[in-house]
Amino acid sequence: MNNDLVQNIVDIFGNKQIYYNIPDYQRGYEWRDNDVKLLLSDLQKFSRQLSGKDEDIKGKFYCLQHITILKKGMDENMPYYNVVDGQQRLTTMAIILSYFGKGDLMKNKFQYSTRKETGLFLNKEILTRNYWNGGNYGKPKHKDEFYIRMVADAVRDWDGKQDWENTEERKNFIESILLDKTKMIINEVDGNEEQIFANINGAKAELDGGDLMRAILITHSSKEKYKSTKIIDENSVNEFRVKMGMELDCINNWCGQEDVQEFLGQFLSRNSFDKSGFDEKTYPIDNLYRMMYEIHSQKGQSFNFRYFEYGLDIKGNGIEDDNWEMYEELKRIYGFMHDWFDDNEIYHYISYLFSNFKSKITYAETHEEWLNSKDKNEFKEYLKKKISEFLLESYNKDISKEFVKQELINELRNLSEDWYNNEHLKKILVLQDIIACRDSKCLRLPIGLFSASPEEDIEHIGCQTPNEDDLYNKSKWLAYIDALSSRYEFGVDDKVLNEWRKKLEEDNSFDETTKDIASTLNKYGLCSIGNLVLLHRSRNRGYRNASFNEKKSLIVNDFYTNKFAIRPYTLKTFALNITSEWTLKDIETMANNIADNVERFLILS
Repeated sequence: MNNDLVQNIVDIFGNKQIYYNIPDYQRGYEWRDNDVKLLLSDLQKFSRQLSGKDEDIKGKFYCLQHITILKKGMDENMPYYNVVDGQQRLTTMAIILSYFGKGDLMKNKFQYSTRKETGLFLNKEILTRNYWNGGNYGKPKHKDEFYIRMVADAVRDWDGKQDWENTEERKNFIESILLDKTKMIINEVDGNEEQIFANINGAKAELDGGDLMRAILITHSSKEKYKSTKIIDENSVNEFRVKMGMELDCINNWCGQEDVQEFLGQFLSRNSFDKSGFDEKTYPIDNLYRMMYEIHSQKGQSFNFRYFEYGLDIKGNGIEDDNWEMYEELKRIYGFMHDWFDDNEIYHYISYLFSNFKSKITYAETHEEWLNSKDKNEFKEYLKKKISEFLLESYNKDISKEFVKQELINELRNLSEDWYNNEHLKKILVLQDIIACRDSKCLRLPIGLFSASPEEDIEHIGCQTPNEDDLYNKSKWLAYIDALSSRYEFGVDDKVLNEWRKKLEEDNSFDETTKDIASTLNKYGLCSIGNLVLLHRSRNRGYRNASFNEKKSLIVNDFYTNKFAIRPYTLKTFALNITSEWTLKDIETMANNIADNVERFLILS
């Protein structure tokens, strides 16, 4: 067989010394009238897009996806191939070509292991054009014949409704488009064909868009690279194809690393790959193809293989090297995404930006800014400015950013400010993680922690009121007041504490008293941001108002045993405190530290 990865119809059927067998494990033919009409209309659209100039149409073709074949040996001194996958497309092309008078090309090219009547009808009625020349065929004898006749009628109906400009246009559609420019990717395999068939069809998997892209790039990019030479050195082309295959494997392997795959995925919407023919989970390189689409697509263009199949004129130079340009663009995107991932500051800034403000920014505009930045430092400044802009805008969009920034800093320092119920708390706390990781050569925040997850609670570091389960437990509240007196240095007057004890003993004022306690303690920093951290729900609810020293011991142990994901800022807050108690002074210190960090980080445009 011709060893080219992509072959046209003449290449596939032209060798009279071989034939194709449809094995018994293949399902019957099931194409419908709308399917073939859509294909024909698509082929006609492709035909009319070509300018007719040799230099414009050279190398361009319509890819009818793939066929998977396995060489079986000799049958009556004639080698044959079992069609493991793709018999629907082969049969459809046989019907189309037969209608347009090219049935001889496929004479004796099809056999069926068990469905002999299908092969007989196809060879004697379709390939000979007898079916379209009249005659009463009556009711179809089997399911295959029903669908073959449906498609055959649809081809005739489609042709009859075409407004061909002249006979030459129709002739060109047959000779140039159907026979020469319509091609299939030939996937020749070895091994257990039933298992191969099960792997392909049992999982309902067609060739992925990434596989099709690989075939197109390797086949065409290599030829375009050497197009300047009048005599193409086939050895050089083949050597370069091997090199390209290795490069594509290397790129796919990098994209497939779990942390890299999560990093790439955050730039794209959740439905980016729906109904596209690309499966980024199986073929991680598909993320880069989607990014290429995000950068270069125009309004109305859909993300699928058809968008890429003729290459992309990235440079806009009109030269017939679109596949080569597309390959170079793939490597460029891989290169700067690798840079973004490896650079600690860019990684943390851009991941925070897309994790928290994805609805306000796009991958394409971020890429554009990357291109326009004179160096990495300027790009980092841009990312910080966007974070600052969105963070301040979400905090208060009704006044100038200068006033919003100052308002935010003041509220961060204010110990009586209730941050526990502030919707912006989590973004501010996660930003502390970003700053801590940015300044560390050891810490790198996983993608899943760039925004607070539903599995995380807001935890009071010290002086927390009883847990939700104990809110109506009088003894717990009395013990809590004793702790305020003996354990925490919050400066609450003893008279106030005694008054609370007295009121708690009075059943008729229990609810009112507990609310008064919580409200009063807010003034002492209970819900100040300096007294709050994020903790995994399972760990947080396991503390049940443990002492600060007990919490510190458990959190440090969790960090080193990796039992729960402990955030950098949470770890730092507990681990750096060398005392066994958490006081109002500690809360004030942490609140000021956060305010200082935020003030230094935020950049006003």
